[in-house]
Amino acid sequence: MKLITRQYLKKKINKLNKKIHRAEDQENTNKVWWRKMKLDKLKYKLSKIK
Repeated sequence: MKLITRQYLKKKINKLNKKIHRAEDQENTNKVWWRKMKLDKLKYKLSKIK
């Protein structure tokens, strides 16, 4: 099992932000909505690690 560190979560958040912006450019609102929910979850986990 992979260790969940601050660096790992930051990397995941950055990747997800790129995917969100790409989906916004393509006007795919469903993907944007799901990815933003996942982004909130990752940011919450990151705040708990600090």
